[in-house]
Amino acid sequence: MPLYVFLSGLFFKTYGGLLQLVRKKTKKLLIPFFFFYLTTSVLLPIAAHKVFGINFNTGQDWRLLYAFLTYSDFPNIPLWFLWGLFILNVSFYVLQKYIKSEILLGLCCLGLGILLGNVLTLPASVSRAFSYFFYFYLGYMVTRHAIMEKVSVRHVLPVSFLMFLVLGLCNPTSEVLSYVWQSMLSVTGVLTLLLLCKQIEYLPYVSYVGRYSIMLLVTHEPLIRVLSLMHIDNPYAGFLILAVSYLFIIPFMRRFMPHVTAQK
Repeated sequence: MPLYVFLSGLFFKTYGGLLQLVRKKTKKLLIPFFFFYLTTSVLLPIAAHKVFGINFNTGQDWRLLYAFLTYSDFPNIPLWFLWGLFILNVSFYVLQKYIKSEILLGLCCLGLGILLGNVLTLPASVSRAFSYFFYFYLGYMVTRHAIMEKVSVRHVLPVSFLMFLVLGLCNPTSEVLSYVWQSMLSVTGVLTLLLLCKQIEYLPYVSYVGRYSIMLLVTHEPLIRVLSLMHIDNPYAGFLILAVSYLFIIPFMRRFMPHVTAQK
């Protein structure tokens, strides 16, 4: 999740004003969220229960309509990320518009992330979204200062990868130390992956599905449930089946579902 939110900050744009930003993000995030929430987290579980007798541990009745507003989970849980990204984009726009100091902006993002994401417990995945707010800021700063263009992969990648491995072997018991440790682990992991991508530059399949990542986000959870019902529990077999499936799913969704998959 730190990586995904970081990438969102990396590509953050103001679009000329708050109203334009809200309109753009409504098309790109909220419309896919509400459409796939209604279909895969409400109608599908209810139909699966009524027709096939399949029960979901998150429920299978009309209370699912408002499940995402409560503290409980809902069937297609990855959808929260679309809702969360909308909140983070709007919140960050307001902060960067009125806070001109980059250091103060970072401290505000960090403080809000700790307060709203870790101290308070807010419904509708708001706390979950804000717990990653600082990574959004980091992505924004990397783009703003063109940091990746200035970094030497040959010198920095071995160091970041070694730090990531060392941190991964640690397990602090203190709550404060654990927060710092998780943050450092996330930052070194994101940096390592970005540098690897910079070094590799292009992988055909990854580049293809990456362009339509929202389609993977909204469908992979229901597809995994289908594989489980088919008793395909081997993770490698499941991954291969899903990888091949998206070669057909993506063209289908591009052709018939562009308005609810952020393609229009």
